[in-house]
Amino acid sequence: MQAASHKNNILRSAAKHVKSKKFVFVKSEYKIIKVRFDDILFCEGMKDYTQVYIKGKSDPLLTLNNLKSFSAKLPADEFMRVHRSYIVSISHIDSIIRNEIYIGKKIIPIGDSFKGDFYEMVETNS
Repeated sequence: MQAASHKNNILRSAAKHVKSKKFVFVKSEYKIIKVRFDDILFCEGMKDYTQVYIKGKSDPLLTLNNLKSFSAKLPADEFMRVHRSYIVSISHIDSIIRNEIYIGKKIIPIGDSFKGDFYEMVETNS
Protein backbone atom coordinates (compact mmCIF):
# COMPACT_ATOMS: atom_id res chain seq x y z
CA MET A 1 0.00 0.00 0.00
CA GLN A 2 2.80 2.39 0.89
CA ALA A 3 4.63 1.64 -2.39
CA ALA A 4 1.50 2.57 -4.39
CA SER A 5 1.22 5.85 -2.48
CA HIS A 6 4.88 6.64 -3.17
CA LYS A 7 4.40 5.84 -6.87
CA ASN A 8 1.37 8.17 -7.03
CA ASN A 9 3.38 10.97 -5.41
CA ILE A 10 6.14 10.53 -8.00
CA LEU A 11 3.59 10.59 -10.84
CA ARG A 12 1.94 13.76 -9.46
CA SER A 13 5.34 15.41 -9.13
CA ALA A 14 6.24 14.45 -12.71
CA ALA A 15 2.88 15.75 -13.98
CA LYS A 16 3.47 19.12 -12.28
CA HIS A 17 6.92 19.32 -13.88
CA VAL A 18 5.52 18.57 -17.35
CA LYS A 19 2.87 21.30 -16.99
CA SER A 20 5.42 23.91 -15.94
CA LYS A 21 8.05 22.80 -18.44
CA LYS A 22 9.19 25.58 -20.77
CA PHE A 23 11.48 23.58 -23.06
CA VAL A 24 11.98 20.35 -24.95
CA PHE A 25 15.13 18.37 -25.64
CA VAL A 26 15.57 17.74 -29.36
CA LYS A 27 17.88 15.03 -30.73
CA SER A 28 19.56 16.34 -33.85
CA GLU A 29 22.72 15.19 -35.62
CA TYR A 30 24.16 13.16 -32.72
CA LYS A 31 23.44 15.99 -30.26
CA ILE A 32 20.67 16.59 -27.75
CA ILE A 33 19.72 20.27 -27.80
CA LYS A 34 17.56 22.06 -25.24
CA VAL A 35 15.06 24.29 -27.05
CA ARG A 36 12.77 26.73 -25.24
CA PHE A 37 9.16 26.68 -26.45
CA ASP A 38 9.32 30.49 -26.72
CA ASP A 39 12.09 30.16 -29.32
CA ILE A 40 10.27 27.74 -31.64
CA LEU A 41 8.76 29.60 -34.61
CA PHE A 42 7.19 26.63 -36.37
CA CYS A 43 7.76 22.97 -37.24
CA GLU A 44 7.65 21.36 -40.65
CA GLY A 45 7.06 17.65 -41.08
CA MET A 46 8.95 15.66 -43.69
CA LYS A 47 7.78 12.02 -43.54
CA ASP A 48 9.68 10.54 -40.57
CA TYR A 49 11.51 13.77 -39.74
CA THR A 50 10.54 17.16 -38.32
CA GLN A 51 12.36 20.39 -39.01
CA VAL A 52 12.19 22.75 -36.03
CA TYR A 53 12.66 26.41 -36.97
CA ILE A 54 14.12 28.42 -34.10
CA LYS A 55 14.21 32.17 -33.52
CA GLY A 56 17.65 33.60 -34.31
CA LYS A 57 18.91 30.51 -36.17
CA SER A 58 19.19 30.40 -39.96
CA ASP A 59 19.00 26.60 -40.25
CA PRO A 60 16.30 24.44 -38.66
CA LEU A 61 17.03 21.51 -36.36
CA LEU A 62 16.28 18.19 -38.03
CA THR A 63 14.98 15.53 -35.67
CA LEU A 64 14.03 11.90 -36.28
CA ASN A 65 10.46 12.31 -35.02
CA ASN A 66 7.44 12.54 -37.25
CA LEU A 67 5.33 15.67 -36.87
CA LYS A 68 2.60 13.90 -34.91
CA SER A 69 4.95 12.53 -32.24
CA PHE A 70 6.86 15.82 -32.00
CA SER A 71 3.62 17.80 -31.61
CA ALA A 72 2.75 15.70 -28.54
CA LYS A 73 5.80 17.26 -26.82
CA LEU A 74 4.57 20.82 -27.45
CA PRO A 75 2.07 22.67 -25.22
CA ALA A 76 -1.33 22.73 -26.97
CA ASP A 77 -2.11 26.24 -25.77
CA GLU A 78 1.00 27.66 -27.51
CA PHE A 79 1.21 25.62 -30.72
CA MET A 80 -1.35 24.69 -33.33
CA ARG A 81 -1.43 22.28 -36.24
CA VAL A 82 -2.45 24.30 -39.31
CA HIS A 83 -1.58 21.88 -42.12
CA ARG A 84 -0.69 18.22 -42.39
CA SER A 85 2.96 19.32 -42.64
CA TYR A 86 3.06 22.33 -40.30
CA ILE A 87 2.66 23.30 -36.65
CA VAL A 88 3.00 26.99 -35.78
CA SER A 89 3.77 28.87 -32.60
CA ILE A 90 0.68 31.04 -32.08
CA SER A 91 2.73 33.83 -30.47
CA HIS A 92 5.09 34.07 -33.48
CA ILE A 93 2.41 34.58 -36.15
CA ASP A 94 3.13 37.95 -37.79
CA SER A 95 0.10 38.08 -40.10
CA ILE A 96 -2.55 36.01 -41.84
CA ILE A 97 -3.41 36.76 -45.46
CA ARG A 98 -6.13 34.68 -47.08
CA ASN A 99 -5.20 31.10 -46.20
CA GLU A 100 -1.54 31.70 -45.44
CA ILE A 101 0.32 32.41 -42.22
CA TYR A 102 3.37 34.66 -42.26
CA ILE A 103 6.12 34.05 -39.71
CA GLY A 104 9.10 36.18 -40.57
CA LYS A 105 9.84 35.58 -44.25
CA LYS A 106 8.25 32.13 -44.26
CA ILE A 107 4.76 31.57 -45.67
CA ILE A 108 2.86 28.62 -44.21
CA PRO A 109 -0.34 27.35 -45.87
CA ILE A 110 -3.47 26.64 -43.83
CA GLY A 111 -4.87 23.23 -44.76
CA ASP A 112 -8.58 22.90 -45.52
CA SER A 113 -9.16 20.42 -42.68
CA PHE A 114 -7.47 22.77 -40.16
CA LYS A 115 -9.13 26.08 -41.19
CA GLY A 116 -12.12 25.79 -38.86
CA ASP A 117 -10.10 25.29 -35.68
CA PHE A 118 -7.48 27.85 -36.73
CA TYR A 119 -9.92 30.66 -37.50
CA GLU A 120 -11.87 29.83 -34.31
CA MET A 121 -8.63 30.35 -32.36
CA VAL A 122 -8.04 33.64 -34.23
CA GLU A 123 -11.57 34.81 -33.43
CA THR A 124 -11.17 33.87 -29.77
CA ASN A 125 -7.96 35.91 -29.56
CA SER A 126 -9.27 38.94 -31.49
